Amino acid sequence: MECPKCKGLMMLERFSDFFLIFYAWKCINCGAIIDRTISNNRRKSLAARDAQPSTPVAAR
Repeated sequence: MECPKCKGLMMLERFSDFFLIFYAWKCINCGAIIDRTISNNRRKSLAARDAQPSTPVAAR
């Protein structure tokens, strides 16, 4: 998998806290972490942005 931030290599890593264990992709170059929740939120955000009507740019 390629990092969306720096285009580096991402590896699957196990994360845990007191109650939860989950797996996420972590970039070995920049340290960016992407899990299922982050991915879903980005997808929703991009869909909402694309659904908004674009505003015309004023001509110069």
